[in-house]
Amino acid sequence: MIRFFYEAAGNLKRKGKPYWSLVYKLGKLLLNLLYPVSQRFRRAAGTDENGRIIVSLTSFPDRIGTVWITIASLFNQTRRPYRVILWLAGEQFPDRSIPKSLSRLRKRGLEIRFCEDDLKPHKKYFYAVQEYPEYFVVTADDDVLYPENFLEELWKGCEKYPGAVVCSWSHQIGFSGQGGFEPYNSWADEPVPVPQYRTLAVGCNGILYPPGSIPKDALDKEKIRENALYTDDLWLKCMEIRNGRKAVNCRDSVLIYFNQLAAGGSGLWKRNTGPEQNNDRVWERLMRLYPEVRDALAEEVASEKEG
Repeated sequence: MIRFFYEAAGNLKRKGKPYWSLVYKLGKLLLNLLYPVSQRFRRAAGTDENGRIIVSLTSFPDRIGTVWITIASLFNQTRRPYRVILWLAGEQFPDRSIPKSLSRLRKRGLEIRFCEDDLKPHKKYFYAVQEYPEYFVVTADDDVLYPENFLEELWKGCEKYPGAVVCSWSHQIGFSGQGGFEPYNSWADEPVPVPQYRTLAVGCNGILYPPGSIPKDALDKEKIRENALYTDDLWLKCMEIRNGRKAVNCRDSVLIYFNQLAAGGSGLWKRNTGPEQNNDRVWERLMRLYPEVRDALAEEVASEKEG
């Protein structure tokens, strides 16, 4: 169902039809009305004991009543994951109470894990990559409706480019003429079809991390808290480059997945890309801390110009 509406809008956009955005908005509205009803009593297993993918996500009290809809979409995949794990901060859920709408998804394969440290969005990957080092970890956001071929597309990208971090929405890190970086909000969305250091995987459309792509240095809790607590995408981009890993977008066009209207507008994107410009401040800080990352990016740009 989700794939049908998403691809309908995407195909129109690729063809340059001016009304694609209307179809996109209409599809989002219809899905927000119909999808929860269609999934409320579904009981089919959503995991595969022979799968190689761990889907990992986190949520917080304001969205705990709607995250089940996102998780239901992750259970309806053409390539089923080995595990779907929801990480919750113990301090935010002191009585370990969760809605019935979420609890019943345990029968479909959901694991709900409470963690001691609230590492904000970093909980999406932090614990999963340590507990399942030999698996492919796919992170997901808690307010998105994922198309049925979501995992299949990421997996195909991984097969085509082994070892690369794979995403379906990205930005190209922008350099200024003075050797610095353009503001984050000006980084281009157009996907590049080959792995690059400059491709920044954006988390809302999901990201696949192959085994070993997130180094141990990325799992330093104190450094995360000090430098990038609310900007997991930038932190991981920096750590990937230090680990010699590039990223690639598996899609040939830009279209963000449908989000849940009922989840509200309390996401981190407002903090990071809004008037506070948190992304720019964090990126500048990370470049000071890890100048080798700046050098790797600059070398890639210079090589492209020479080529």
